[in-house]
Amino acid sequence: MYLAICDDDILLCANLRRKLAAFDTGGNKLLVDEYHSGEELLKGACRCNYDAVFLDLYMEGMSGFDTAKALAERKSEARIIFLTSNESLVFDSFEYQPFYFLRKENYTEVLPKVMARLKTVLNQNGTFLLDGKNEKESIAVSSICYVASDKHNVVIYTTKYSYEVRKTMTETSKQLEPYDFVRIHKQYLVNLKYVKKVNMRDETVLLMNDTVLDMSRRCKDTVLERFTQYQRNMNGAV
Repeated sequence: MYLAICDDDILLCANLRRKLAAFDTGGNKLLVDEYHSGEELLKGACRCNYDAVFLDLYMEGMSGFDTAKALAERKSEARIIFLTSNESLVFDSFEYQPFYFLRKENYTEVLPKVMARLKTVLNQNGTFLLDGKNEKESIAVSSICYVASDKHNVVIYTTKYSYEVRKTMTETSKQLEPYDFVRIHKQYLVNLKYVKKVNMRDETVLLMNDTVLDMSRRCKDTVLERFTQYQRNMNGAV
């Protein structure tokens, strides 16, 4: 996980950096860079593709909004987490589609929620190899809604297309379960990102696109537990 802090308050930067270093990243490397102006951050962003940037709104030179706009113009995929002491600016920030809006007076209390959500979102970063007879193609893990087994093959259902791949469900599960996928049935593996509802009574799972999949009695308790934890992380509950 590659993070950047951009704030002209040197003491706050040091404290925030120390807090971030203490978080569990699930075994992934954590790198935190520190900048004290928007101009410095933009230079650093040319060298590193940051996953998220903690960005102060009020700085000498470029403001946080101006810096966020410049990052967007450069097609940066960094999630923007605005830092400010002025809560009234939260509505102005929506134009820049921030990942979160942190108030400086209580950021230490909210930071665990932000990091839990960030970790969950970043966990979808990855690719899945479609190994065909004549060609190989990689698709984004985040685009996969669910996987269904079909005899000796699996069918990968994405938000737009479906692909038949010569793999077993066991092989596919091992590859995708680290990315917040859960086995709901011997025939189905679903991406928690696209689950709308887990129906324990009917033993089904409803996806965001209104697809309904059967859920086995053996799997349902684990499915509900995983789905609940995923929702808690995405909603900032820890």
